[in-house]
Amino acid sequence: MTSLGSSGQSSTEYTVRVPKNTNKKYNVMAFNSGDKVNFSTWTQAKMERDLSNKRMFQDEEAPETGAGSEFGKKLREVSRRKKFGFVPREFKLEDQPWLLRVNGKAGRKFKGQKKGGVTDNACYYIFTQCPDGAFEAFPVHTWYNFSTVARHRTLTAEEAEEEWDR
Repeated sequence: MTSLGSSGQSSTEYTVRVPKNTNKKYNVMAFNSGDKVNFSTWTQAKMERDLSNKRMFQDEEAPETGAGSEFGKKLREVSRRKKFGFVPREFKLEDQPWLLRVNGKAGRKFKGQKKGGVTDNACYYIFTQCPDGAFEAFPVHTWYNFSTVARHRTLTAEEAEEEWDR
């Protein structure tokens, strides 16, 4: 039988502070290990939201009054949607993916998808060490998984069929 006791290892205690009101929201950018992302080689980076899905959330443009309009069309459409249980989703800018362009036009492109439900069952924190040796812990607001965007041109249906027939 062995006895449990101190094995002569020393430990260091640190103070961890969690700020009560943080106006900043911290996000995590996760990259695939196969992409071999090296931040030290980046000379410039530009991030913007991908708003290509915006028109999916917009209604059709039809005149409500005057020539070409239908009487009560909007009310009929709303009642039809309620009848079939259609719940329209609204367009939220913060739910749209990020587009990251690195090193200008000749560089690489990444698309960051928001990973849903990360903070539902767990709490993630970002730790920064202060000059006095203590740590500050900031909660992670959202998590984005970034993957490379394909740069090659894809074939249209007609071009693919033509290539297949060869």
